[in-house]
Amino acid sequence: MKKINRFLLVYIMILTVLCGYMYYVAFYKKDHAKDQLIHQVQSTIQKQEKKKAAALGQKTTYGLAFLNGNLVIVNNRTKEIFEYTDMKEEKLPKEIRQMMKQKKVFENRQEVYQFLESYSS
Repeated sequence: MKKINRFLLVYIMILTVLCGYMYYVAFYKKDHAKDQLIHQVQSTIQKQEKKKAAALGQKTTYGLAFLNGNLVIVNNRTKEIFEYTDMKEEKLPKEIRQMMKQKKVFENRQEVYQFLESYSS
């Protein structure tokens, strides 16, 4: 009788370990691999955009615009919205509104972020 109990105990432990490993393989590895794939795709896209810009001799610049009452950052080369902000149009100082009418151009993302930080704080 003791041999059967030991056998069942070992059998249950082996099943538990196998179930844990199957869970790990089924869920954790997939998510980790998916995150790596997304990162690789994003870096590939960024490299391709840089190559295209260099090949065309165009430098990506950024501007500001209003969309649905919120301030957005726009990529001037592609005319696509680069990033949404939570800054409301009516709460912005007159200086920013005048700059937007003059179509102020920012040379890179850091300039845009520094500009927005100076007015958001």
